[in-house]
Amino acid sequence: MAKAPVMQRSRGQIATAYAPHSLFTFEGGRGACMALPTGHNMRQVLSNVTAHTIGEQIQEYFSTWADRATKGDNLSHDVPLELAVDKRVIVDGAVRVAIGEFEFQIPDRAEYKPFPLAFVCGRCGLYRNSRDANTLQRDAERFRSACPDGGARNCADDWEQLDVVLAHWSGAVEPITPEYRHWHSGRQEIQSINNCSNCGNDRFKLRRPPGPLGNWYFECVSCQQPRQILQRDRETLKTLGPLIDAKLAIWAEVNMEPVSYRASAAYYVHGDRLLVFQDDKYLAQLNDRQTADLERIISTQYGYPIASLDDTDRERILREAGRSKEWESYEQLRSLLRTVEMMPGVTAEMLEAQRGQIAKQDEEWAGSIFKSYAQAPESITAACRGRRDYVRKHDPLRMAVEHLTLQEEKLRGGEMADGKAVSVDVAILDAFLRPDGLSEADLRRQETASRQRLAGLGIAEMRLLRGIGICEYSFAYSRTSASPFVMRDKAGDAEMPVRLRLFDKVEVSDDSKHPILCSVQQNEGFYVKLDEDLVRQWLDANNIPLPPAASSVRLGGQLIENFHALQSDRNTRFTRFLDEYRREGALPRQAYPYVYTLLHTMAHHLIDTCSSMSGLDLGSFGEHLFVPDLSFLVYRRGTTMDLGNLSSMWRDQGDPDVGNHVLEHMLNPSSLRCGSESVCNHRGGACPDCVLIPENACVTRNELLSRSVLVGRGKPRFDSTQGHLVGYLDIAAGRP
Repeated sequence: MAKAPVMQRSRGQIATAYAPHSLFTFEGGRGACMALPTGHNMRQVLSNVTAHTIGEQIQEYFSTWADRATKGDNLSHDVPLELAVDKRVIVDGAVRVAIGEFEFQIPDRAEYKPFPLAFVCGRCGLYRNSRDANTLQRDAERFRSACPDGGARNCADDWEQLDVVLAHWSGAVEPITPEYRHWHSGRQEIQSINNCSNCGNDRFKLRRPPGPLGNWYFECVSCQQPRQILQRDRETLKTLGPLIDAKLAIWAEVNMEPVSYRASAAYYVHGDRLLVFQDDKYLAQLNDRQTADLERIISTQYGYPIASLDDTDRERILREAGRSKEWESYEQLRSLLRTVEMMPGVTAEMLEAQRGQIAKQDEEWAGSIFKSYAQAPESITAACRGRRDYVRKHDPLRMAVEHLTLQEEKLRGGEMADGKAVSVDVAILDAFLRPDGLSEADLRRQETASRQRLAGLGIAEMRLLRGIGICEYSFAYSRTSASPFVMRDKAGDAEMPVRLRLFDKVEVSDDSKHPILCSVQQNEGFYVKLDEDLVRQWLDANNIPLPPAASSVRLGGQLIENFHALQSDRNTRFTRFLDEYRREGALPRQAYPYVYTLLHTMAHHLIDTCSSMSGLDLGSFGEHLFVPDLSFLVYRRGTTMDLGNLSSMWRDQGDPDVGNHVLEHMLNPSSLRCGSESVCNHRGGACPDCVLIPENACVTRNELLSRSVLVGRGKPRFDSTQGHLVGYLDIAAGRP
């Protein structure tokens, strides 16, 4: 068995375009191949908190994919779980991803093999194939002997590798072939038919008339009888064959379809990204065992009245209740934990077990003897304890603790190793952001002009951040669709499940593991925080209600309450794929979806502006939203050395008269116009001509976006309320 050849590309390419099981050609368009996973990549070393977070994200990704794919709307049968997700994540009938079976790899190289091994003679159209790359050379030597024009002696020997494959939403991909799989009802098994049904000949010519791939067909060499290209996916046929016999499944669910291997439908890579933090002090509160601590943090952060109990109070209350031994045992556990933490060689599992016992006692007390002291209001308690059902990427409580962590690690300043400030106010510039040759008077003018334009945009704070840690990874793939279901004309309005498949295992240190192609980068970005008073005015101007709250409660707390209420309704909840917000005119105005859409649209507006002024393409950016804090982060994505594109752009676009041309452009009304203006407004105010960016750069794959939240002239497509919105920029300009 020959070893698979290895190629090197950029890390971004290896993790996406050349990820395992993708189809590609080398430069010049010749030599079609399939990428393979490899065990030769170096291991990516990640912190425990980052590795744990990735594991949780992959588990949720598969679980939510399975939930959506198995809905099987308008099918006549239940969708088996194994047709929705890889069998290797199914344990006892449930989706369970074992992170111990994964290997984090730096995507530096990929193995590959020739694929498809199907060939056509350029002169006569004779079809030949090979079953394996290792036997291809030997098989190819026999291709000429099958020539219908006189055998090997007269063969033109002009073989062309086919550039079309057969793909299925199960994830399978095969060369085009005249072979035909058939379900034998009597034997309850799959049979293959390789010969002409008329004369029994096993040689065929491929005919490729102009037009769609569906017009291609095979023709028997002997009797010229045509044979349509029709192949059934083996795994799906095996599963649904009995249901087809019972007339509960249809052939359209099983049939493969011809696809050019250059088309995106042949392969979709799946992955995610997250911010990399150094400290998990706040992130640890997201653990189910520390819900009580999370409730206190959120209540304090968003201005809820809270009765705080220190250790003296808790000891007093327990002793007065005759539970002194419980407190003494609790103190012993904490003392033991402090001792164990100082011991060398202690594993993280041991520490976690010890902390779990302490957290369990805290939670028991919080729900019983300390309950009357109401450390957090009921609404926040309900939100914190209901978050088990929240999708991670849309969880406002996770956003809140991530923002707290970002605040401590980045926003509050500090210096990098090269002496540059970690965080710089875009109006009060450091030496690396100031335009060359400006006097102090010009710098003061520039600062004043920048602040005026920030106020005109309704931005309370905007900072350039350096050294933002970003982790991007890919771990699975699908075919024919990037979403959990696909619809085909021959199946009517039935939704067929698209299977999400893991990268195949590779040998790693005498073990077999699924690779996760993982890139960690340090890049620049812009942090933006909107003005809370203006956001409240904007919500009020558009008659968007907020949950009632005390005057001390910040808007973020009310948004968390509203999100929890939305999650209890199937029509308004935030699912991973946001299906509920794709329906036109289906939902009343609610605060959380609208603030989310406002922040998200403003982030895309900034990305579009930065792209046009920095020379970076739209796909070179990423975004992260912190909805309860009315903030977002726009950052440069890239696995190459950070060349300071964003800081250079800000310095080059500085101007004493306008502050900065980035802000000036964002304020210009023409920057939020669209080439498809009236049509775009009618469809929700978001299209490729205006605020959409490449889906792999967007946190929601371009959902919950609308220019109308900024400039009016319409409303988001999910809004069922009559009338246009008042734009946020109009509120900021003082013209409601």
